Amino acid sequence: MHRILINFDRLQSMPNWMLLFKRLTISVGWYSSRIARLSALIATFQMLALVPSSGQNITRKMVNQLIIKLQRSEPDTSRLATLIELGKFHVYKAGEVKTDLDSAMHYLHQATALSTRLHLSNEKHQAESILVIAYMELGDVQTGELNFSKLITDCRRTGDKNTEADAQYRFATAQRYITRNYPKAFSSYQQAAALYKELRNPEQEIQMYQQIAGLHADLGELDLAENEFLDVLKRYKAIKYDKLHYTYSWLASVSRLKGNFEKGLYYALQCLESMSRTQDTLSAANFYGNTAEIYMELGKRDQSLYWFKKTLQQWRQEKLPNYSLYYAASFIVQDLIGQGKTQEALRLIKNLVNEIPPVTNIQKGCIAQTFAYCYNDLPNYPQAEKYYLQAIAWYSLSGNDFEMAQKAPKEVGEFYLKRNDFQKAGFYLRKALNFSPQKNAPSTVKDIHFMLFKVDSAEGNYLSAISHFRHHKALNDSIFNEVKSRQFAELEVKYATAQKVQQIQRQQNELENEKTTRNGILAGTFLLVGLLGVSYNQYRLKQRSNQLLEAKQREINQKNQSLQHILNEKELLIQDKDILLDEKQGLLEEKEWMLKEIHHRVKNNLQIITSLLHSQGVYLKDKAALSAIRESQNRVHVMALIHQKLYQSDRLSTIPIAEYIDEIVDYLLVTFARQHSVSKRMSLAPVHLDVILAVPLGLILNEVVTNSLKYAFPANQIGSISIDLTEVAPQTYRLSIRDDGVGFPPDLNPNRSRTLGMSLIRGLSKQLGGSSTSIRSMACRSA
Repeated sequence: MHRILINFDRLQSMPNWMLLFKRLTISVGWYSSRIARLSALIATFQMLALVPSSGQNITRKMVNQLIIKLQRSEPDTSRLATLIELGKFHVYKAGEVKTDLDSAMHYLHQATALSTRLHLSNEKHQAESILVIAYMELGDVQTGELNFSKLITDCRRTGDKNTEADAQYRFATAQRYITRNYPKAFSSYQQAAALYKELRNPEQEIQMYQQIAGLHADLGELDLAENEFLDVLKRYKAIKYDKLHYTYSWLASVSRLKGNFEKGLYYALQCLESMSRTQDTLSAANFYGNTAEIYMELGKRDQSLYWFKKTLQQWRQEKLPNYSLYYAASFIVQDLIGQGKTQEALRLIKNLVNEIPPVTNIQKGCIAQTFAYCYNDLPNYPQAEKYYLQAIAWYSLSGNDFEMAQKAPKEVGEFYLKRNDFQKAGFYLRKALNFSPQKNAPSTVKDIHFMLFKVDSAEGNYLSAISHFRHHKALNDSIFNEVKSRQFAELEVKYATAQKVQQIQRQQNELENEKTTRNGILAGTFLLVGLLGVSYNQYRLKQRSNQLLEAKQREINQKNQSLQHILNEKELLIQDKDILLDEKQGLLEEKEWMLKEIHHRVKNNLQIITSLLHSQGVYLKDKAALSAIRESQNRVHVMALIHQKLYQSDRLSTIPIAEYIDEIVDYLLVTFARQHSVSKRMSLAPVHLDVILAVPLGLILNEVVTNSLKYAFPANQIGSISIDLTEVAPQTYRLSIRDDGVGFPPDLNPNRSRTLGMSLIRGLSKQLGGSSTSIRSMACRSA
């Protein structure tokens, strides 16, 4: 039987900034039409950095719940938080849909009006900072910048440095990817860094410097960007920040673009190791794609395809249109074409487009490019040419400032070169070569120079042809000598060794075959002599044996008849056994179904009780009575959740306690409207508990967390609740619940409290065979 040791404690109060950016988002650009350029750029570089909490971080299911909650809410702080979340969702939702931005403006204007009525300046600033992005998304950059200026002035007047820093961060990102005003972006990043430093928030301060390094990488200043990223890495390690994989990913991509593939592979593998160690797999698809590209540059096609398939699978699970999704699919299509499976490649990209239609220009450009590969191989050159030119057009609409857009003219030039249309080939190849800033990897630039060498040679421009060939040779020697020569040498050694081993093995096999043949001949000779002797002896014994055999045959026939009778009876018994087993299986399935149905009905009945309590609360005016009703609802919900877990699970006697605790805490945070001001920190052992243990454990958790949410964080104070479930001995666990709130009144001793809540905790602890210890700093006025 499991024993539970329950431990309550409070942490020291945490500064507010720790909750401001508690979620990582892939990129602001993947959820905005104009900022979509960021998704392309980062997908091409496969570099991911931390972004402000303005990114999309709630699901459509959560949005539907927020809309229902909004319809039922009073004009209070809970309604204000809901309006801000809905506005944020619609601002950063994927696609170029004006109605989404109109909805965002509607919610955010309501939020600013309500925060003004409630005299909540910080919440008003939060809503206004997202409104700035909404205006810029709509194309009204002037209004967005004007509102931003007013917001910063008011933040400084009220001393709201946290929101000012966040607003500078958001504004810098908008200037970087919407208006492309890079000086303003640099300035806002630097101001945000200074504010975070003043707020003693080193993690966010360093993140600003990482954004500045990323901007330098965007502009093609790769040496400067690399040095800045190395400094960011050093500073992160100094503060013992463990999620270094985002910085490693940037370094891997910058190294790849500089042609240093060995270093790029090192950083890519460090990135994957850091992600695995921290279990932060939010951006796993990006990291897989980054690794795939580096292996592709190194010529390790099998490894590259392995990682491209992983990134495609990861993105496909999200069911959201994303450039990296189509980019990974493009490489897999090219591999299928190389295997002569062009029709299969064409079906793959068509099915992907039907399953997840593109929404941005760069996504459409990537798909057109992939279709061109297929039709070029079929061959259907008019269709291939059409899709190649479509890709060029789509990329031009998006700004042509990322690597794949620069590769497209190179591929179009290669297409025309193979058709001997040297004029068009030269036009597109020179276009690919003259991008500024240059984001093509050296391997791509090397190929462009070689094709221009062929074009100029065919057109009689021999001096230009020689120049291009020299550039091609210099880049090729640089890449080959620094990276691949050693690899090729290793491969040659391995190949030569394998050849020697195979040769020795063949010689040994030949010797063994000769030895076997000689031994076989000798053995055959002796066997033949022996057979002749045996045959003669058998001939003499045959007549006598025949007589004995006839007698034995009669005896055998009699025994066979007896055995046949026994076998028939056994067959009947086996059939009866199968029938009984089938009946038993049917009864077991029926019993399992009935148990699930019972749990389902119990859960429904408990929900009815919850609804009745809610209905009763509507007619109550007394706050104490309303509080009691709500606490009773929470207790009933805890028990109902047990039965819901049971009928949804294949296990009918135990439930996963980690999921159960997580859902109880989420429910209570939403019930008390504290999900935005109180964060949860969970460290739960993966253990399954019997229902008899899970119900009292859930009730204890409900009482303690409810108590913290009611009294530990007055006046909507920001804080956190930590819950740990650890194994202290076989079949023995300790549950520790802590918060960093205001603590107990000095004159209150919770161990002697006779309130309902504390009585429940002590009684349920004894029922579990455990004890409640270390009860201090826990407000228990409602317990």
